[in-house]
Amino acid sequence: MGSDAWRIKDAFEGTMVFGGTGSGKTSGSGATLARAFLSSGFGGLVLCAKPEEPELWRAYAAECGREGDLVSVGPQGAGAFNFMRYECERPGAGAGLTENVVSLFMEIASIGSGEARGRGGDPFWDRSMRSLVRNCADLLLMAGEPVTLHGMFDVIRSSPAEPSSVASPSWQEASACWRHLQAARARAPGTPWEIDCREVVGYWLHHLPTLGDRTRGSIVAMFSTLAEALMRGKMRELFCGETRLSPEDVVAGRIVVVDLPVKEWSEVGRMAAVIWKYCVQKAVERRSDNADGRGRPLFLWADECQHFTSRYDPLFQATARSSRVATVYLTQNYPSLTSAMGAGAEGRSLADSLLGNMGTKIFHANGDRETNQLAAELAGRRRQWMRNQGSGSSLSLSGQPGAGLSLSAGRGEHMDLEIQPSELALLGKGGPENRYLTEALVIQNGRTWSATGRAWQKVAFTQRRAARAQGLGARRAR
Repeated sequence: MGSDAWRIKDAFEGTMVFGGTGSGKTSGSGATLARAFLSSGFGGLVLCAKPEEPELWRAYAAECGREGDLVSVGPQGAGAFNFMRYECERPGAGAGLTENVVSLFMEIASIGSGEARGRGGDPFWDRSMRSLVRNCADLLLMAGEPVTLHGMFDVIRSSPAEPSSVASPSWQEASACWRHLQAARARAPGTPWEIDCREVVGYWLHHLPTLGDRTRGSIVAMFSTLAEALMRGKMRELFCGETRLSPEDVVAGRIVVVDLPVKEWSEVGRMAAVIWKYCVQKAVERRSDNADGRGRPLFLWADECQHFTSRYDPLFQATARSSRVATVYLTQNYPSLTSAMGAGAEGRSLADSLLGNMGTKIFHANGDRETNQLAAELAGRRRQWMRNQGSGSSLSLSGQPGAGLSLSAGRGEHMDLEIQPSELALLGKGGPENRYLTEALVIQNGRTWSATGRAWQKVAFTQRRAARAQGLGARRAR
């Protein structure tokens, strides 16, 4: 960065990287940051969208002497993580609280399914899903059972489909829901949750069965679609078995790579990534090793981040600096980010909130007009002088030329963009034709770069290994 340094404290303020296809965002600024984090001893979580990313991070780790700290979560990895049991048994005073279990499941649901956007954001379905998960988790806890996906699925699948089923001996005999209700009733007297138990019983025996078939079926299907995807095959081994890797390993310095690329594993890969992301985010917010503000630096990494963003990200990023977490999100353009956060004005406001909490923005070459306009606006405006001149002639009434001639010249002051959006499309994209240097506009909140005297500067990142980013200075906008 020329005579300036981009410091660990700057990294904790978050970084958003934009760049079109082939712009060099991953091999340029992305690789530079990744190597810097690994060389500095950061622990981290890596979410993968493309099949080649896990191998790329193994190469980074080997280059930086961190291969012993890297562990994969995926078909070839050993990183099993029972997230539901973890939330009930993890360290911290909030372990086992039903609302925390509900929030975890709803975070997965918000991104692991397109249902919410398809329903137009109707809050009824969100509240209904929360109520189902809350009463399911409470029932298992009150019955003395562990809260697991299989346990929740058994309760929901065996719940009464209509009011007449409640009194049916055959239903009672076959229903796991009924058995847990009876166990909860027996254990409830004299406990702090005795009143809560009556509410849970009322939900399963009176409220849910009286809902219309289509409404009840839709609510149950919302849960089943998500749960079943995590309860079968390799996903069952990774998320429903014995925990061998947890977010506390990231805090301790491990580099966890979620080796379930979205391009191969689709929605299942997204859900797996979001489970890890949300659990790590919550773990670092309550980390116990950071009492003096000098805990181990950590990073959260997502290339093609539009696959993994959620509503919780802006809230997390607002306090990531105090948790000593460096978030790096890479994506192609601004519209892809807004559409991933939700439809319409709400999605745009969530994306803007996330961007506002990212202290550093890096813009590589891009063909998207909206993204380039965003970069230009963030770079800012300044007073500029514009010259103008003109000439003219007039004819006499008789039609003879030379009757009049006028000349004019002047200049005026106005506010204009320092960087024009068109300049973003002309940045070097790396490769041999650009000496393996990919150019980018770097903008940092509250920072004045020595090369420009502004909050922005133009930088070239090398695509060659073991080389460092070079400041190229900046061109003044004309």
